[in-house]
Amino acid sequence: MCLMGIFTLSQCNKSVILDDGDPIIIEPSNYSTIAFIGRITDNSAGWSLCIMDKSGDNMRKIVEMTTTCQKPVRSNSGTKLLFITLTPPDYHYELYSVNIDGTGLTLIDNAKNGLIGSPDWSPDDRQIIYVKYSNDNREKSDFIIYDMFNKTHKVLNIEGGEDDKHSPKFSPDGKQIAYCATVKSDTTFIHSHCHHHIYKVDVNGKNNQLIIKDASSPKWSFQGDKIVYSSSGVGGSSQIFVANANGSNQKQLTSTVSPRIWPGWPPDGNGAPQWTVDGKKIVYVSWENERPEIFIMNSDGNNKKRLTTAEFRDESPEITPDGKHILFSSRKSDMMNAYYDGIWIMSLDGSNQKVISKTGIYPVACK
Repeated sequence: MCLMGIFTLSQCNKSVILDDGDPIIIEPSNYSTIAFIGRITDNSAGWSLCIMDKSGDNMRKIVEMTTTCQKPVRSNSGTKLLFITLTPPDYHYELYSVNIDGTGLTLIDNAKNGLIGSPDWSPDDRQIIYVKYSNDNREKSDFIIYDMFNKTHKVLNIEGGEDDKHSPKFSPDGKQIAYCATVKSDTTFIHSHCHHHIYKVDVNGKNNQLIIKDASSPKWSFQGDKIVYSSSGVGGSSQIFVANANGSNQKQLTSTVSPRIWPGWPPDGNGAPQWTVDGKKIVYVSWENERPEIFIMNSDGNNKKRLTTAEFRDESPEITPDGKHILFSSRKSDMMNAYYDGIWIMSLDGSNQKVISKTGIYPVACK
């Protein structure tokens, strides 16, 4: 399922004036901190939402809550985060927003008997869209739009939409939403992309269009003219494709698979694509050498280059807002042959790799 896929869109050097006169300054090129999910308390089994200086110093928890093991979603201004918790005593899902300094903690929604996932910020940071399932069987989901200023919830009623919708993403201009839906007639293909299709709809729920069949996890380019997505390749492996924003000119960009294949499952392929700010390149994770490693390629699939050589696994690439570096998670071994999950940084071409923290996963660059 694509339920928990998350992605953050940004607009460079733009000031958006809201109806109430309060400006939100979108300047993602400046960042000084890195948020992540980590276990920074001794003997803790739970994940915490944490932050540190981009040098790795001054590491601390943002909130005293146990989070799910998912990447936090940064606002386009770089000053807020969305995260999901499993809240005791019944461990139901709750969606929160918080300022990166830990202030302004706000409960967006909870799912007492179901699931919440796939949150995304509108380009002006005023609205949040997310998926809410009413029960654990995931047969029916709704897109909820939450207004950060008015504190209101609204179900997005999509004309002709399927019951099982997920992975909504605002377009960079905020006028449309790309999303993935599971088509009931195709649910027998549960271990492939063949039961998912990508749709595009106006933010008011009108003009719903099927644009890409047998595909999932759409991600807009920063320019809004293209969508990168996942679909099936050889043996049912997950591969990276690209198309124009209207679904035309679909092209497969990757085709390699892992030499290790688990019985009964398709081979691991390529995934987790991230657009560079100029839209000219795509950073992604490939299993072609058996372990997940980070690669980069042109947006047309040419000039593929391996950036990391994993000891165990290198993954969760995050291009910094200035477009010059890549943050990523890496599993390494220490002198006692015990492994740890840490956060690394490298230049966009793979040079100057260095560790920032020897604890943490899912790094996100913030203000």
